[in-house]
Formats: sequence, structure tokens, C-alpha cells
Amino acid sequence: MWWLAGVAFGELPLPAYDEAVVVRTWEKMNSLVEAACQGPIGPGRSCSPEPLDEAIQRGTAFQEQVVPDARITYLIGLARLSKGERDLARTAFREAVRMDPHRVDAWHDLGEVALEDGDYATAREAFGQVATQVDKGSQAWLGPWRLAEVAAHEHDPEAFEGHMRVALERGFSFRFVQGLPTWRGFLADPAVGPSVRKLVTVYGSPEILESLER
Repeated sequence: MWWLAGVAFGELPLPAYDEAVVVRTWEKMNSLVEAACQGPIGPGRSCSPEPLDEAIQRGTAFQEQVVPDARITYLIGLARLSKGERDLARTAFREAVRMDPHRVDAWHDLGEVALEDGDYATAREAFGQVATQVDKGSQAWLGPWRLAEVAAHEHDPEAFEGHMRVALERGFSFRFVQGLPTWRGFLADPAVGPSVRKLVTVYGSPEILESLER
């Protein structure tokens, strides 16, 4: 969510409903999720369960008593993910994009969970949506970059290079992956390693390449 917060809520068309009711519920749930956790989603994130439970309860009640809404469904998924309930989070993200295929935040987080779980088919689908729907602006590189990572995990150098070139055209910098263990693994992979080395050499810097060789 932190990558696509502006795109996710502020720039997408809203459904024909009393928006004030939906937005108030969204804002309250979002504040609960933000207050509950410190740091980005991932290993080592510290979250207090009580605000997350309240966010889930509020969202579920809203869906049942007022109106189903993809934004609320997404935040239910984000709260569940923050609690470590990965399967339930994936279900919520999938439901959110079923309700509204333009929910880029839900596509992104569905892709992140799927990538971490090794479900590369779902990750490819999700990040493909991100790449298509966010093709301009400061975050347009995010979808192609993640698609390149999916290709690297699948040991597909041709797809990796293709997606990385799109990401670079859209503003990606190899500084984002400097020293990352995942990318060290990509560089050491006999299949995609030569492609990683070539692209970092041309578009990165010796320092970045050195950080991946350690």
C-alpha cells in the first residue's frame, strides 16, 4: 500500500454511492491500521492486534449492513495481512479486485503476498495489472520491476530483461536494489545472472554491482 497510496485512493473513480459514508469508514479503518503497525509490511513488522481487529470488525459490519465496497474490502485484507493472516488477506485482496478491477492497491498487495509465497502465476497476473494501470508518473516503474523479479524467480532471462527495460524507461533506478539479498541471488543464478550483471553494468554503477557480489 505504501507504494501506491496516492494512486489507490485519490485518483481512481468512485462508485455512485454516498461517498461521505464510505470515505469516513475508510479513513477510520486506515487510521486504525496505520496506528497499529510500525514499519513496512514484512518480516519484523511490529503490530498491535487490537486496532487491527477493530478495523476488521468495522469493515465487515459496513459490508454487511451498508454496502459492499472494494476499498473497504482491501483494508480488511491489509489489516489481516498486518496480523499475519496471509491466506485471509489474499482472499480479501482477490475479492477487492473482483469487485473493482481498478483497485491498484489490492492488485499490488495481492502480487506481493503471492510473490513471497512463490505463487508466480498469481504474482504475474497481479503485477501485470499494476504495470498496465500505472504506466505514467513517479511509480510507473513498480509493476515492470516486480514482473522482472517474477521472471528472475522463474529463471527466464528474456522476460527478465524485457520487463527491466520497461522499468528503466519508466524511471527505475538500480539504487532500489543495492545490496538486496534477493538480487544477490539473482546475480548468482546461472540463468539470469548474466542479464543482471549486464543491466547493472550499463544502467547502474560499480558500487551497486559490488553490493550484489558480496
